[in-house]
Amino acid sequence: MRECRLFKGVADSARYGLWLGLALASLAGLGCRAEPETASTESPPEEPADTSVAQQTRTDPLIRPTEPVDPRSCLSGGCHQERIQAKFQHNPVVESRCDTCHSAEQPGHTFPVKTTGAALCTSCHDIVGLEAHTHAVIEHEGCLPCHEPHGTNVRSMLTEMSVELVCRQCHRTERKAHLHAPFAVGECAACHDPHEASNARLLNGGEGKDHCFTCHTYTEHQIASSTFVHKPVMDTGCSDCHVRHTSEYRYILTKPIYDLCVECHPNIREERTDKETAHGAVFTGHHCSNCHDPHAADRTFRLRADERSLCLNCHNRPQEARDGRVIPGMQRELLTSLFQHGPIRAGNCSACHYIHTTSHTNHLRNYFPKDFYDAFNLANYALCFKCHSNRIVLDGRNIWFTGFRDGTRNLHYVHVNRPKKGRTCRTCHELHGSNLPKHMASEVPFEGGGWAMPVRIKQTETGGRCSPGCHEPREYIRSPSPVHEFPESGLDEAQERGESN
Repeated sequence: MRECRLFKGVADSARYGLWLGLALASLAGLGCRAEPETASTESPPEEPADTSVAQQTRTDPLIRPTEPVDPRSCLSGGCHQERIQAKFQHNPVVESRCDTCHSAEQPGHTFPVKTTGAALCTSCHDIVGLEAHTHAVIEHEGCLPCHEPHGTNVRSMLTEMSVELVCRQCHRTERKAHLHAPFAVGECAACHDPHEASNARLLNGGEGKDHCFTCHTYTEHQIASSTFVHKPVMDTGCSDCHVRHTSEYRYILTKPIYDLCVECHPNIREERTDKETAHGAVFTGHHCSNCHDPHAADRTFRLRADERSLCLNCHNRPQEARDGRVIPGMQRELLTSLFQHGPIRAGNCSACHYIHTTSHTNHLRNYFPKDFYDAFNLANYALCFKCHSNRIVLDGRNIWFTGFRDGTRNLHYVHVNRPKKGRTCRTCHELHGSNLPKHMASEVPFEGGGWAMPVRIKQTETGGRCSPGCHEPREYIRSPSPVHEFPESGLDEAQERGESN
């Protein structure tokens, strides 16, 4: 307990009598209270007051100075300490040079900035005035919408925790299913200069495809080194097909691939009249880009590979057709056959097959008999006669257009040119290839049934021998004198009597 002064008086006056001590003690009870010895409230001896503003600031930071101060004391006098606690600080703050940006002190201890808008910053930072396009926010509001003037814990003293969040204060682009990679990770500055650029939309590295090539260097090389380049890429760049930030469609396309392609290729859409014969590669998976490179290639139509390799990307295994049929895998037949059909040998599947859609089965360019037997009609073989001379089925005697003859009798004519049950090409030939000359078949499904009818043909230097399941063995010799007499056309007498298939 601190000794009360009045109690001290009582003790000193004890010699004057008990009554006087009690009286003074009573007065002491009215004017003193007990306090802990460690919390003394006794005022220290008064000293002459220090009237300088700096001294006032140091002793009580809540007191606004009333007289001019040295600008270098702003960060050391206890008032603005938070300015030097940020991780990233403006250089004048680091050097305690507040007067770099602020004017001399004004009444009320205020320090106005020396000028307004971007002009204050550009007195030190050469960020605008050098390029054709300036960020609109700088022109209208200056730098402070994006940057803190003194310092923050974010690089570049940004007002938000990331570049993306700063940009989204003005540019609120909705995120969709597919995002451009820089946009996805909030790296807006990967594509846009935040201050100014020579290109519209503040694009880095140029406009159009030149801008895209700052990242997509593979595509740039592909376009520069390829023989065939997609016309939109050369004419208008990438934005005809791709959006810049985000899209509902893969590859940030403006539309689904098929819809996008037929905008410029309406003939493909017009051809799609019968969905049952539409090529699955066009309407599934990556659609048109299953086969075509969208940018550039060294092959016509910008095909991703040679036709045979491209087709075998799918047809190396059985495929289910739209009507439920199973299309057998073609890989062994196309790659290992010793004798291949000419278009296959040339890697030209499209010589016979139309790639997108057609009214004929198996995507053939023209009608082709699908059965073992078919009444002869020249139009039925239009597909074959794009390459082969139709004389092989029109001329009963011929030594120029076929080696399948007995003397001068054209045996193609004998088999094919019949008003009933004419043999179609598939009766004797594999359509793609086989291990026999002329891509002859070793066996064929008889009339589409379950019997694999053997063909059994053997060629010789002068002709050959044929002993299939459809007639007795016969020989033919390519000499002026035929071994057998065959009818010029129509059915022979044995067939008319039903004695032969």
